[in-house]
Amino acid sequence: MKRSRLVPAALALSLATFAAACGDSGSTTTTPTTTGSSGTPTTTAASSGAGATTTAAAGGGSRVGKTAAELYTTDLSKDCPKTITIQKDWLAEVEHAAVYQLIGDKGKMSESIYEGPIGSTGVNLKIIDGGPGMGEGQTPITTLFAGNLKFNITPDLAFVNTDDAAIFSKQFPVVGVVAPLDKSPQMIFWDPATYPNGFKSIADLTAFAKTGNKIYVGSIKQTFGKYLVDQGVPASAFLEGYAGDSEKFVTNGGKWLNQGYSSNEVYDFENGRGWSKPLKYTYVTDLGYEYYPSVISVAKEKLPALKNCLAKLVPLIQQAQVDYINDPTTINKVIFDFNDKKLGASFWKTPLALNEAGASVMKKDSLVGNGSNSTLGDFDMARVQKTVDIVKPTLDDRGNKAVTAADIATNDFIDKSIGLK
Repeated sequence: MKRSRLVPAALALSLATFAAACGDSGSTTTTPTTTGSSGTPTTTAASSGAGATTTAAAGGGSRVGKTAAELYTTDLSKDCPKTITIQKDWLAEVEHAAVYQLIGDKGKMSESIYEGPIGSTGVNLKIIDGGPGMGEGQTPITTLFAGNLKFNITPDLAFVNTDDAAIFSKQFPVVGVVAPLDKSPQMIFWDPATYPNGFKSIADLTAFAKTGNKIYVGSIKQTFGKYLVDQGVPASAFLEGYAGDSEKFVTNGGKWLNQGYSSNEVYDFENGRGWSKPLKYTYVTDLGYEYYPSVISVAKEKLPALKNCLAKLVPLIQQAQVDYINDPTTINKVIFDFNDKKLGASFWKTPLALNEAGASVMKKDSLVGNGSNSTLGDFDMARVQKTVDIVKPTLDDRGNKAVTAADIATNDFIDKSIGLK
């Protein structure tokens, strides 16, 4: 699975021009590099955000099988834009299910876009793909400031990892308002027949380096790859360049380790890709790189104007993620249909069986979950600060050297009563 994190110099120049036009002529712009239990849930009570009262569902009882119009009834028309636009960080996949759930299966599909009404709330939602759905070289965080150059739309919200939010905290300051995923699917996988004891720690990976085999990753110059090197895994143990390809792992007979997403590559490799055998894996979160992935974020400068909207919208996103995990069938089919029509990219396929496996692993491994409390979608601010502390020593002029967790994430709009049961 590939999520491009590189932004070319040409775009950096255009962003510098954009910043100057907005009155930030004194800033220095450099080329940014960014990253890609079931049970009956509670209904929404009083939102902790701005004191708003939000109703997530019409009536009580089971929510399974109900339409979006029945599930999401909060009146957003007085507080939100007529169309709320969200920029995703990659092509359509189950990791983005919460925002698709808000529309259900009655949305309109077009190139890189899925759009339709958010239930019966009175407003529409436009979901734009990342990757090929953005202007060349763009990332979700840049679209919040320069706009999506492919569609000439500036999104209201975008999916931004908390490590990227810290890295670009000066150049592109954003605030995460809800985290549909509590844990990143990013993992390192291996062949259990070759390595029956597996790899569960930095020490295990450091010892692996002595075998002369490689860990195939996208990069060791940024994010978790850099973290592993900084923690003592020799740089010589890695081969960079992973972009969703299977050849390195397969042709080396499972002697290499590989980067991937547990919600994608595990099913893909175990059921094809020239492998078709079991895999085992460990999460980069469990190796100490505890970032929140795909956080729904807003440009900090636009937060005041969207505050009342977010107080009502964020609980709906929380509830939508609960509803998806409890009943993923409809949205798995939406994502399959969208990609089957090649509306995202011709190379990107998400068979129903893959989507079902992805939903299952997100539930089983608590990638979607309540964290340390009973609330889904909120931030453990100590954990966010840990991410900040990891990236802070290497911040350059794109980042605010004094950045803290409170600068890049907030629980102000979270409804504490919404969670998985």
